[in-house]
Amino acid sequence: MNRLAGIVVAVIGFLVAVLSVTKIVPGITWAGVAMILLGALVIALSFVNKPDPEGVERMPTPATLINSFVSPGEVFANLRRHPRWLVAVLIMSVLAAIFSNLFLYRLGPDRVANFAIDKTLEMPMIQNNDQARQGVEAGRAQAVADAKNPIVRTAQAVSGFTGTVYLLAFLGLVYFLFALAMGGKINYWQAFSAAVYAMFPVAVLRFVLNTIILFVKDPTDIHPITGQSNLIQDNLNFLFTPSEHPVLYSIAGMFGLLWFYWVWLNATGLNKAAERAPSSYGWFATLSVYFLLIALVSVLAMLFPSFIS
Repeated sequence: MNRLAGIVVAVIGFLVAVLSVTKIVPGITWAGVAMILLGALVIALSFVNKPDPEGVERMPTPATLINSFVSPGEVFANLRRHPRWLVAVLIMSVLAAIFSNLFLYRLGPDRVANFAIDKTLEMPMIQNNDQARQGVEAGRAQAVADAKNPIVRTAQAVSGFTGTVYLLAFLGLVYFLFALAMGGKINYWQAFSAAVYAMFPVAVLRFVLNTIILFVKDPTDIHPITGQSNLIQDNLNFLFTPSEHPVLYSIAGMFGLLWFYWVWLNATGLNKAAERAPSSYGWFATLSVYFLLIALVSVLAMLFPSFIS
């Protein structure tokens, strides 16, 4: 069934890409490519065996989603025998798309798109290249139009869903390899589902808090780029001025309550979902990924400091 679903998604993606390339429905090429890649991933994962349920009753999906907030240990223990991911990733992707559109509504698509273009023009590699600067400037009108186009926005949501699936599938592979390296045992689906349900409560809480702040705060005080990912002041980045210390500002932003909540959930999930692993496995794997993310954020801040200020 999963293999057939992957084939159907890939075929639909191919048709979407053709419609875009032939200009019948322009601006959705990347959504088609994303669907092809998603279909390919689903097909590939269909060859990976799932763990033996061993007579353990499957927790209903609604209960799994709710209990991930109030009883995550119970959820992860059940995922060890009945791993799943689709509904949780769909909900996270829909919430992300809703917030993205609310953000554009609140700040205005013109302001958001033009701000991104202006910051792109501030990059040294663009400033020192007349041809590149002219090319970026020429794309300004299209960027504003895309921000206002509901079809393009829907296509971006589809691409976002695919990106989330690939990210979590990659994390599942990383956690799977960590278990092997530490002499433990974890099925790939167990690692994948643990990664999904560790992120789910954090994503929901982030959406609720960000949405509240979005409509409480004066839109002129909201950063058109960094505000799209986080408006919650639960971290230490207030200690630094982004224009003066972009790297330190970005690193400090990773030390926040929601990030710590994710670290705890992820470590707990990996330990509960694993067939057999050292007691330090979940924490070691999670903290390794967490500090790699901090390193990645710092590199991006060094490369693109203008987008933070």
